[in-house]
Amino acid sequence: MYELPFYYPGQICVGKVTTLHLYQGAFVDIGGVYDGWVPIKNNDWFWIRHHIKVGMTVIVGITAKRDPYRFRFPIELRFVDPNIDHLIFNRFDFPPIFHRDEDTNPDELRRDCGRPPIPRKDPGDEPEEEPLFSNHPYVEKLWQINVAEQMILNDMDINPDKYKGKKLSDLVDEDDFDEEKSVQQTKVPYKNALVPKITMKTSVKELDLEAALAERELHKKLWKEAKDRGEDYKIATLKRNIEMDEYDFMHWRRSFEEREALIRDISCRKTLGLPLEEPGRYVDASFFGKDQYDPESPLYRYDYWGEPKNSEKSRKERMTDTHNKSIVGKGTVWCEMPYEDSVKHQPKEVDEYSKQGEAVEEEEEDDDDDDDFDFSILSSLGTNASDQIHVNGTETSRLSDEGVFED
Repeated sequence: MYELPFYYPGQICVGKVTTLHLYQGAFVDIGGVYDGWVPIKNNDWFWIRHHIKVGMTVIVGITAKRDPYRFRFPIELRFVDPNIDHLIFNRFDFPPIFHRDEDTNPDELRRDCGRPPIPRKDPGDEPEEEPLFSNHPYVEKLWQINVAEQMILNDMDINPDKYKGKKLSDLVDEDDFDEEKSVQQTKVPYKNALVPKITMKTSVKELDLEAALAERELHKKLWKEAKDRGEDYKIATLKRNIEMDEYDFMHWRRSFEEREALIRDISCRKTLGLPLEEPGRYVDASFFGKDQYDPESPLYRYDYWGEPKNSEKSRKERMTDTHNKSIVGKGTVWCEMPYEDSVKHQPKEVDEYSKQGEAVEEEEEDDDDDDDFDFSILSSLGTNASDQIHVNGTETSRLSDEGVFED
């Protein structure tokens, strides 16, 4: 049986039809490890059902050879004898592929298969303007090691007899250290509630206790000398802190170099007229139409109550709309003159619109203000307490029908 290197596109082979599939097509044994695949589907079988039978000998031509790891049918064929290739109309857009568990990146998968990208909304990100990174992932581990070293040295100061006659380099872990179980998440009671607690274990083999002890003795010596001089001694940084800063600076430098390379690539693409993004990867928002579901939009939140008041049209936009509505009948002004130019040519009308806008805003403020209530209305009802009548313990204005029925 021949392997794939023995076949190439354009080669003519003699084979035997082994399988006919309604939705996949015909499969022909050409003497190789993989059977050849003739793509046929749907109603095309109506025209060729009498020409192809299982077990018949045919002459085929190889049209494509693909990766067997990614594609289900590595060898694609066409019929030469019987010559029925012109009767096949419904072609496959893309050959079938395997979807594996390790295929976590859909963009990488479609690039391997030669398929176009799935259009998505342009996020509008500008990576060349994003901030640089200065947080090295190993710094967190260094801080954990530093805390473990200082805890052991503090224990030595409190319990010197425990470490008497022992070398720090001879210390071993009490239990077998398992890196996979080094982080334990539990819950502890605190004020009638359970609070999450994270316990991080560190192996003694990762610590440099002798260097930490020498650094602490040096600081104790400097502290005593400063105390004798009557000065205050303050520890600025430890060696572990300096090491963390070096790692952070290394990470920042790497991020800075990536930024420079990105800017250089963008400038070269613009100079050569090449696209900055993969063609077809991002499309305009109008491609998806209106009312497209967007999980990041507050419109689709379950507790959405509408946009706040400050997101409504501003005063200038309201003036613009009022102006445009007023000149709809004047076709020449609408077509030839934008809003900014019309403001210059018609200052009086703009002043009136501005006054209208200010009046509307003042009315809205008056409506929102409860302190502007006119209490003179109440005084017109009568100020004499004797004129009031009592109804259910409350005083109300005396109602009189004098003059109602007079002629």
